[in-house]
Amino acid sequence: MEPYILLVRPRLDPAGEPVAKLLIEHRETLIHGNGDVIEKARLSVRYRIIGEIPYGHRKQTHEFPACYVRDCGESGRICLTGSDPYGGAVDLEPDSLLGNRVGSFLMNQIVEWATRWPDAEVNPIKLFAHQGHGENKLRRNRFYEQFGIRFDYADSTHAEGTGRTMQAGSLTPWTELPDNLTVITLEDFLDDQERTLSASQLDLKAQRRRSQDLGAELNRAFDHPVWFSGRVIWGKHANLVLWIVILLTVSLVWYRCR
Repeated sequence: MEPYILLVRPRLDPAGEPVAKLLIEHRETLIHGNGDVIEKARLSVRYRIIGEIPYGHRKQTHEFPACYVRDCGESGRICLTGSDPYGGAVDLEPDSLLGNRVGSFLMNQIVEWATRWPDAEVNPIKLFAHQGHGENKLRRNRFYEQFGIRFDYADSTHAEGTGRTMQAGSLTPWTELPDNLTVITLEDFLDDQERTLSASQLDLKAQRRRSQDLGAELNRAFDHPVWFSGRVIWGKHANLVLWIVILLTVSLVWYRCR
């Protein structure tokens, strides 16, 4: 799959301006055995913020990894959260991306990939109490449950739990994108950036010409202060000046005709 761009708008304001632009790249590694059967597979869904990054973070590429191993269990094993078939964790960075379905989008790419091996066992995901509290806990649980992953929770608080045994064919990928996310090709994004840059360059040229005109006007004001003052007064109070001239003219005519 070719790299593409994910435009992220606020979850509660999907018609608003994008709050993030991500370059997404899928990197897949396949190891084949006899008969061209896939023995091992690894997927890395890599993402990188385009443009300004939050204060305190450095520009870097992050990833959501997943793997498949054929000789684990009866029909193979898939880990949705790491490159080890028996372990891993989901970590979306930086924190500014949280809450706008970016993590769900990335995990959905992995879930779709995993369904290529429908009979493979999914490595059970473990939830720990320290991973979230209150609304964060509910969001964490929904994050997995939206893909058909169910948990046996330790108690009614649902703070800790272990994923139930399931096969990859029971996973439920998204059927459509959320309305605050937009996928565009890299070519379309670059074309749009080029148009924006061209428009900005034209605006900059216009601003420079305006600045030059203002500079020339200022120099004339210093060289001819009386002329400049008269021009300013005329520009701001032309009607008043005309009325004064008319009144003076009428008064002069009346005085001479007495």
